[in-house]
Amino acid sequence: MRRTAVPWLLLVLWAGLWAQSPQRTYVGSDTCAGCHTEHSEWLRGSVHEKAALASGAAKGQSGCESCHGPGSEHAESPSPKSIITFRLEPASQRSGRCLACHGLAQPNRDFRRGGHAAGRVACNDCHRGRNSESFHRLRAAADTLRGAQPALCYRCHTARRADFALPSRHPAPEGHIKCSDCHQPHGNYNLRQLRSRGVEEVCGKCHEDKQGPFLFEHPVGRASGCLTCHRPHGSTSPKLLTRVDVRWLCLECHSNTPSFHDLSQARYRNCTVCHVRIHGSNLNRRLLE
Repeated sequence: MRRTAVPWLLLVLWAGLWAQSPQRTYVGSDTCAGCHTEHSEWLRGSVHEKAALASGAAKGQSGCESCHGPGSEHAESPSPKSIITFRLEPASQRSGRCLACHGLAQPNRDFRRGGHAAGRVACNDCHRGRNSESFHRLRAAADTLRGAQPALCYRCHTARRADFALPSRHPAPEGHIKCSDCHQPHGNYNLRQLRSRGVEEVCGKCHEDKQGPFLFEHPVGRASGCLTCHRPHGSTSPKLLTRVDVRWLCLECHSNTPSFHDLSQARYRNCTVCHVRIHGSNLNRRLLE
């Protein structure tokens, strides 16, 4: 497929318009407070005021302009287009302003390679920022999210809301675990932004007795992982299983059962009655104990 030159053309036009615009300079927070008195009151004593003053002093900038950019053009022509408002700008630009301070250390350093950045989700879509008062009044880092998990995540991940409504599920709606216990929302190198490279490592943080290592392992657990048999968010089957009946789940791999395993008899229809250590055993090769 031939690549189109339109994005490059737009970039050139944008660069030309930017070059023609007057050079913006910093005017100081006192100039901002002349019009934005209410915002200045909200900001006083907040964590962002302290951080903005510290970073501004290092860069020769003032507090407000550390986030909103140079304000000279905006002071002369009070238009939303002459300042960074965190509402009109694309997600990448909004996040870029936040990452100028918050992107220097983990976990935010990998945000741009994560699924949220690729999906054009900006920092202030999840963190307090769209509501101007809540952002400027922020007093503690623990208050940054716009809502509690998992309800906050449900706004985009609607399929997960349905999963957590199923009969067998992880207790996220009750608040016993959070989405961020398993996933790194700010991006990383792992599939599905999991906190560990392997699914087993993520599950093993809570299910330590299932992780091993075992002397006699269940091969599928080591080769394919927990998701071979379990659904991570919710299932209509007990224990988050992918099949309602345990025997059908086992028979997907163990189709060549011994002749005395007569599945027409009820005693052989539930494999875990005998094979009680299905995740692994240190005593029995057939996982019987």
